[in-house]
Amino acid sequence: MYSRFALALECGNIEIALESARALDDKECWDKLSDMALAQGNHQVVEMAYQRTKNFSRLSFLYLITGNMERLKKMVKIAEIRKDTASHYHNALFVGDVRERIKILRTSGQGPLAYLTAVTHGLTEEAEEIKQSLGEEEMAIAVHPRAKLLRPPPPILQSDQNWPLLTTTRSFFEQSATARTAGGPKLVADFDAVVKVEGGWEDDEEVILDEEGLPAAVGEEGEDDEEGGGWDAGDDDLELPDLEPGSASVSEGYFVPPTKGTSQAQVWCNNSQLPADHAAAGSLETAMRLLHDQIGIVEFAPLKPLFMQAYSTARTSFVALASLPPLFTYPHRNWQDAGAKKGLAAVGLQLGTLVQRLQSAYQLATQGKFNDAVSKFRLILHGVPFIVVENRQELTEAQQLIGICREYILGLSMEVSRKELPKASLEDQKRSSEMAAYFTHCNLQPVHLMLALRTAQNLFYKLKNFKTCSSFARRLLELGPKPEMAQQTRKVLQACDKNPHDEHRLQYDEHNPFTICGSSYKPIYRGKESVKCPFCEATFLPAYKGTVCPVDQVAEIGKDSIGLRLSPTQFR
Repeated sequence: MYSRFALALECGNIEIALESARALDDKECWDKLSDMALAQGNHQVVEMAYQRTKNFSRLSFLYLITGNMERLKKMVKIAEIRKDTASHYHNALFVGDVRERIKILRTSGQGPLAYLTAVTHGLTEEAEEIKQSLGEEEMAIAVHPRAKLLRPPPPILQSDQNWPLLTTTRSFFEQSATARTAGGPKLVADFDAVVKVEGGWEDDEEVILDEEGLPAAVGEEGEDDEEGGGWDAGDDDLELPDLEPGSASVSEGYFVPPTKGTSQAQVWCNNSQLPADHAAAGSLETAMRLLHDQIGIVEFAPLKPLFMQAYSTARTSFVALASLPPLFTYPHRNWQDAGAKKGLAAVGLQLGTLVQRLQSAYQLATQGKFNDAVSKFRLILHGVPFIVVENRQELTEAQQLIGICREYILGLSMEVSRKELPKASLEDQKRSSEMAAYFTHCNLQPVHLMLALRTAQNLFYKLKNFKTCSSFARRLLELGPKPEMAQQTRKVLQACDKNPHDEHRLQYDEHNPFTICGSSYKPIYRGKESVKCPFCEATFLPAYKGTVCPVDQVAEIGKDSIGLRLSPTQFR
């Protein structure tokens, strides 16, 4: 197994190396794996390796450079529990928690430093409290007039994904250099081995060439090189008036600057009505107006990281001279036929990226981390208006992605609310069973739908609603669960068939089609009045019209809109 691990490291195969490291579970293997993963930018594996080896100092720095402030705050608490004062103080510095630093300095017996920290950061109450506890000798300190706040800049974007990798191949010249190093055959002459030119390679008599590269005739060198008279314009006898003083033509180096043209960012806005192009151009006002008109967005604060990402990834910069500011270039996605006035922004966020994030959200849902999964699905949902698709198929996939995120956010949020309900009274148990039944009507993946059906089956069995419980059991068996789950489900179904009656009446009718209100988590049966969110298309009771949608948290419920535009083909 160790040989397999070593070969995987040599090949740079992180997945096989990770599998072998888990089997070996050796500190040295985890250290080597972390170094290799860090070299490839796979910070998720680096984080796992540091956690296994309990390398807390490197783990804190990893969270710092990836902008993961939530886990960095947890590292502060871990360092405090471990009673590692140095690590505790470093993590407090990374987070920018001034009060925590003052607390550490006071508990470490560094009262004067704690006082200076409090005064420098403007915490007068803490400073007075520390001042009273210090002696006269310790108070013989003065705050430097140029003291500055020591706080790290907040991260603009959190790096959730690993660094992208490119497959590279060696060029002909690199292969030739490798062959030369290895002593292989050479395709070019080695001029370094030539020490002295002798014999047939001696210099001949110097040849003199004319301007056309032909041998010059003997005696032509040094001849008169006067200009011919073919271009005599005859301007020697022209009578011209003198120029007036102050004329622009008198001053040497006179220059008329050209008229300023249209910037490429403005060209993007002129050529497109897609929110992604306007956000990439930095025209946030028009981008917000388009999102408001198309999908009824009214809360833009959750979308700020996506606006910043769209703007930053749409341009590149380079330094022409060290003494000059950097110059910006604007890549085009239609670079082949863009020209000067037909360019469109190269959008950084792609549909494939959102689909990859969807797989990680599925994993969180499978692991039962519902709050993290809801945040991940909502982040994917927010990213859909900032992509650009080129054909109908991709447009359909983007609309399907919105529907998937809506169903999971609604179902998982409802399940989280159900688990927070009290279970003391019978009414609470009935409400919990109803919400579990509604969860089974969300459009989930089969593996997640089986788990939802098993939960509803168990709750209804405990409530002695055997008729409805048997329905859940049959739906579960139709999905083909694992043998252990199938065997237990058949036992439940056999017990329910002996007494096919419901003891309690619930607000749930599986035979009448319904949708679930995204705010109240109550059914809206077919034919009843309802309103929808223009962005995620979640259904709500009419009482929630005009409020912010709790599913996507950005759009206004019931607002009239023209629909999301992601492709230029939608305007044809």
